[in-house]
Amino acid sequence: MFKYIESVIASEVRLESSWQRYVQDSLLSLVGVALITTIIALAQLYPKIPTVSSLYLLVILALASIRGLYAASLTSLLSLLAFDFFFFPPHYTLVVVQLEDLITLAVFLAVSVMTSQLTAALRLRAEQARSRENELRRLYEQAQELASLQERQRLAQELHDSVSQILYGISLGAHTTQEALESDPEAARDSLAYVIALTEAGLAEMRALIFELRPESLEKEGLVVALTKQAAVLRTHYRLSVDMNLDEEPNLPLELKQTIYRIAQEALHNIVKHARASSVVLHLAQQDCEVCFQVRDNGRGFDPAHPFPGHLGIRSMQERAMKAGGLLTIESVPEQGTNINVRIPVGDLVR
Repeated sequence: MFKYIESVIASEVRLESSWQRYVQDSLLSLVGVALITTIIALAQLYPKIPTVSSLYLLVILALASIRGLYAASLTSLLSLLAFDFFFFPPHYTLVVVQLEDLITLAVFLAVSVMTSQLTAALRLRAEQARSRENELRRLYEQAQELASLQERQRLAQELHDSVSQILYGISLGAHTTQEALESDPEAARDSLAYVIALTEAGLAEMRALIFELRPESLEKEGLVVALTKQAAVLRTHYRLSVDMNLDEEPNLPLELKQTIYRIAQEALHNIVKHARASSVVLHLAQQDCEVCFQVRDNGRGFDPAHPFPGHLGIRSMQERAMKAGGLLTIESVPEQGTNINVRIPVGDLVR
């Protein structure tokens, strides 16, 4: 019952809105034709200008493009009647029987139909374009929210897996040191050294996480410092041997530095999670026309030609490099380690 009432109310609202539009279009047509007729009469343009009907045509075109077919058609009819009544002899008589009148009316109506249809098509395309733009904007906002959520979840997982475990280890080591301080000083010193090592690992891990949470630090501290912090985490927390061959800070735009840093993050994450490596080599150098970045490990390797579920991040690294106009290549053999090379042209960017 309620749905029926709502449908009836909606129909009445649409009908009322439609009638209001018809009334408005009719008034606009009358005002437009009256205005043009007054101008022609006061300026005595007829018969000085034989094509004075073109002035009526301007009003028809305007209403066809703004209001639509009904307003333009009504204006066409009113224009012909006003022209015949006021300017075509015998004056002040309404006789629309001549062929010229019918041709003029046909031209007016044809212009009305074509202009209104063209305008409606353009308006429809504009509305569709706005709708697509709004949809793209909505999808972009959703993607940003999803990316932000995934980043928060990743950081929370890393905090749980690394920093919280380090703090728990520090707590246990401190209690052990306290208990052995008087009875076994040697064990206390060993436990204290263990606590210090865990503290250093926790500090390195926290610096790396804070660096990720504050991307502006990459602009202030530089790419070399960012990679150095990542290497410190590998050394202190994951007990990996890291050999760094990093040139001086490259002269690159911030966006390109972020691209290289994110690729390095993903590559090092894969090494920690999948490679079972004991040593890592990082190399960064900027030549005249390109910047080169390399990550090499001595882990178990894999076959890059075949899908490997544990290396889904490889696709994201390749996409980042391609977006920057560069190339990422992977050289890996099972049980013989992996070598990731990134080359990005920068000749035009640093001039």
